[in-house]
Amino acid sequence: MCALLLSGSGCVVGEAEADFPNNRSEAWRFLNHATFGPTEADVAHLNTVGYTAWLDEQFAMTPETTYRSFMERRDAELKVDEPSNKGRFEQVVEGFYTRALTDPAQLRQRVVFALSEVFVVSLYNVELNMRPTLVAGYIDTLNTNIWTDYRTLLEAVTKSPAMGVYLTYRGNQKEDPAIGRIPDENYAREVMQLFSIGLHELNMDGTPVMGPNGQPKVSYTSEDVQGLAKIFTGWSFYRGPSVASQTEEACFTGNISCLDPEAAYQPMVPYPNYHSTSATTFLKVSLPARSSPTLQADLKIALDTLASHKNVAPFFSRQLIQRLVTSNPSPAYVSRVAEKFVATNGSIKDVVKAILMDEEALGSPYHALDSDGKLREPILRLTALLRAFTFDGPGLKTGTQRVKNVGITSTGDASLSFGQSPWNSPSVFNFFRPGYVPPQSKSASLGMVLPEMQIASEISVTGYVNSVLSVLNNGIGKVSNQAGVRLVLADQRLLANTPDDLVSDMSNRLLGGIMSQPLRKDITAAILTIPVPALNESGTNTADINSALDRRVNAAILMTAVSPEFLIQK
Repeated sequence: MCALLLSGSGCVVGEAEADFPNNRSEAWRFLNHATFGPTEADVAHLNTVGYTAWLDEQFAMTPETTYRSFMERRDAELKVDEPSNKGRFEQVVEGFYTRALTDPAQLRQRVVFALSEVFVVSLYNVELNMRPTLVAGYIDTLNTNIWTDYRTLLEAVTKSPAMGVYLTYRGNQKEDPAIGRIPDENYAREVMQLFSIGLHELNMDGTPVMGPNGQPKVSYTSEDVQGLAKIFTGWSFYRGPSVASQTEEACFTGNISCLDPEAAYQPMVPYPNYHSTSATTFLKVSLPARSSPTLQADLKIALDTLASHKNVAPFFSRQLIQRLVTSNPSPAYVSRVAEKFVATNGSIKDVVKAILMDEEALGSPYHALDSDGKLREPILRLTALLRAFTFDGPGLKTGTQRVKNVGITSTGDASLSFGQSPWNSPSVFNFFRPGYVPPQSKSASLGMVLPEMQIASEISVTGYVNSVLSVLNNGIGKVSNQAGVRLVLADQRLLANTPDDLVSDMSNRLLGGIMSQPLRKDITAAILTIPVPALNESGTNTADINSALDRRVNAAILMTAVSPEFLIQK
């Protein structure tokens, strides 16, 4: 480990040493990409074992609990506390924040969240909001398939009942010329545009292939959408023994009489009578008319065609880089990851490792280029803030009869909360588009994208500042009528009489130890405006002293958390 092998002649970084961070800021930067926020224990462990060993440990970890288990146990608890309660969509959000903040399998949870922003389903959908177990089942599907390969993941996503509901092909029927019915084209369009090949043909480095007219060449046409839509007919909810007596029509159409309890957690199944058997063509693949329905065989041809398309490697790789590391990866970065995708047949594990271990991702954020990094989306601001310090709450002291739960529900209100809530994207395009460019901005003039800026506004900026202050003063969430999570800042209070030490602690925990001198100066000056009374002779003003020290701590955290140095993740 180069950082620990200093000698009089200096440090020579050999092949073995290069696998270790050289300093705190390098470890902190890596963990910013790979977790929901570095903790002090994470930084120490990474510095001890190195990047490769840390990744191997994380790849081997399984989640502490499934979303299904979390939802079922929370539902049982709620029925005791509120007998009239039915399943609530807030439980899915509770599950997210509990995992993000407490599950040791941080890389798994972080990549699941990244994938959920590419393969989007959302509780904004009325049916999913009313049946949140469908979303719980979808997240478990992502978790189950996370370290497989792209092709396997694509099929699991395609057969997910939540995705079938969200993109309206659950219960999609074959064409009927007599009444003018055509198959629903929603999933056929989005699986190409958003999940696999994108709108334009791509080079291996993610840049568009230009046509003779000087414009990017399109990767598919409306005829491809129409042809592919026929493949996604005849699929609907799982039909198990408990609903065996119901008609096929009732189960296919999702009639309430045929809602199998396992339907939220089992892949959709074929209903041959509703599947198109007519000739179809998409992406230069032609299927002749079939004499009988062959749903799985047709689906295999379609998904094999999509997964083997030359666009998939750069398209998927670039989106994962954007979600984990930087909004504007260089073409060389995209190319290196895409080549790993191709070489490993789309192994998501290998692609993630290539993203995190790339030369543009490693190193100190202090030396990063201005174009590196990304605006930290609100959900990740909250998790990084909480994980940077010690936190506690009644839901974390639960016995075997209660679920570990931080009690944080919706954080989506831009004026009163953080302006983004997990699994609550307003559309299939995620909370923000990967190619969003703020109009009339410097980034636009430089040809840069800033996806997360699409949900930033004057209202959300004010709401964020007020929400951080509320977290500091009141905690966040609710468990058994108490704050679900509160920061435990006893260590910081001990530093508050020495502003330099307190500011250094903020720098280490929230900025990887590289706080700029101007920010350090501003926070120090603000702290010094909060007087701390001396202990009086009778010792009766201890409460006043502690109150002043706490205000200093809160001011230091607030000013650091709203600074560009924290908001822009390098």
